[in-house]
Amino acid sequence: MKRKVKNRWIVIYAVVLGIAYIIFGAAEFALGIYNLFSLMGNAGFIEVIPVDIFGGFAALVIGSTYLSALSLLKGIRESSGYILVGLFLSVIYGAIYLLIVCADGFGTLLASLEGEAWTWEWLTRGSAGSGLLRPEIWLFFTSLPLAYLTLRKTERRGYYGKAGKTPASI
Repeated sequence: MKRKVKNRWIVIYAVVLGIAYIIFGAAEFALGIYNLFSLMGNAGFIEVIPVDIFGGFAALVIGSTYLSALSLLKGIRESSGYILVGLFLSVIYGAIYLLIVCADGFGTLLASLEGEAWTWEWLTRGSAGSGLLRPEIWLFFTSLPLAYLTLRKTERRGYYGKAGKTPASI
């Protein structure tokens, strides 16, 4: 079903997020493949982009999902589902990496209670690579305004027909 796009800024924001996810995902994936076959060990890029094959692939999938929303500019309203799925994947992977950072912090707390020295290194170098500096965490936070705008827009459009009607009452 083709219709005029009422809010292009949502699509533009999704495309910018998709490009950022693809850039970081391709860098993570390429560094992971390079380190897999390299004899030197882990060679990260300025400690900002972690070496993670599967995390890079997941970021590539999220980025391509966001970029698939470009057909929404042509007026195909069903393409808003790509934005919602991209948001869902962003939340899942962002929450996973945040939980990993929290687990590293809890492990450091337990180690300090056992008598070891307290360090803040778990924030920047955790078990998931670069800790809080992981791009997926910050891209998750930058996708939150898109989530608010998209959910507000889909609620206002009234996908269920008349206002107040739910799928069960239609």
